[in-house]
Amino acid sequence: MLTQGFDAAWATYLAAGAWLPAAPPPVRPRRVPHLGAVLDTEDIAAVVLDAYGVLHTGLHPIPGAANAIADARRRGLALRILTNDVTHEPAGVAAGLRRRGLDIRPDEVVSGRDLLPEALAEVGDGEGWGVIAIHPDELVVRYPRLTAVEGLATAPPETWDDLRGVVLVDCFHWSTADLEGYRALMARRPRPLIIPNPDVTCPYEGALTLEPGALGLEAARDHGVAIRFLGKPFPGIYARVKAQFPGVSAERLLMVGDSPHTDILGARGAGLRCLLVETGLLHGEDLDRRFAESGLWPDFVAPSIGVTETVAV
Repeated sequence: MLTQGFDAAWATYLAAGAWLPAAPPPVRPRRVPHLGAVLDTEDIAAVVLDAYGVLHTGLHPIPGAANAIADARRRGLALRILTNDVTHEPAGVAAGLRRRGLDIRPDEVVSGRDLLPEALAEVGDGEGWGVIAIHPDELVVRYPRLTAVEGLATAPPETWDDLRGVVLVDCFHWSTADLEGYRALMARRPRPLIIPNPDVTCPYEGALTLEPGALGLEAARDHGVAIRFLGKPFPGIYARVKAQFPGVSAERLLMVGDSPHTDILGARGAGLRCLLVETGLLHGEDLDRRFAESGLWPDFVAPSIGVTETVAV
């Protein structure tokens, strides 16, 4: 696992404006104690939850997360998990959440991986493209025209000269040598990227990881490559969520996230309202400062998604 400091990740986000959607108009956030306080006072039809930084930060759930899910279900609200965790298909993401004690079904998970078939269809179903992933064989079975790119740390970069483009799914499994191998591959022959996970970083067990979005932005900056981002904050993934609620106005969908440049930018840009919780990327940060620096404000702010007392169901 490769990590980075907050300042480096934040600087990458602040410099990424040319590749990100336009910022929505500013609002004045209302501070609330938890998700339930928003649901008590606002007309919400569905709650759309980020996973990392909201429900968990790696191995263990965030205190109160399970009760917040139970409370939303008790109120009769629909739930969706909108995540940039694309290592697994939605069923695998749901299984991982259930292992953490979080009651989520596979059909409630939406991720950038859902948009991969459409993106590959636009490039000949991936003919001549490589795929970098923790589990590349699963993707090659589903998309047989892709080529698994493995051994980045040891294979010379010319090994991959014939690839027309690269699908960069995840890099959680990388060493520093893998990172250098990827950079050498892109420098030797810059080529387009499809990135289902646009995150620059992710909170994981007290650290901030290096994520595919950071590597894509680096390649765009250094080599001028074209990038197709599929997940948050880009409009396609929010359109997928909104399509699951026909007849429901976007403002009745509440996104709960932890990152201004993914959750606030994407959700409010798509017309959803947004609650930012302080248990993820901005934990311990001066929120007013970070909102002003990014030009991104949520509708609501809470220290955490829920309370730890048991919710009756």
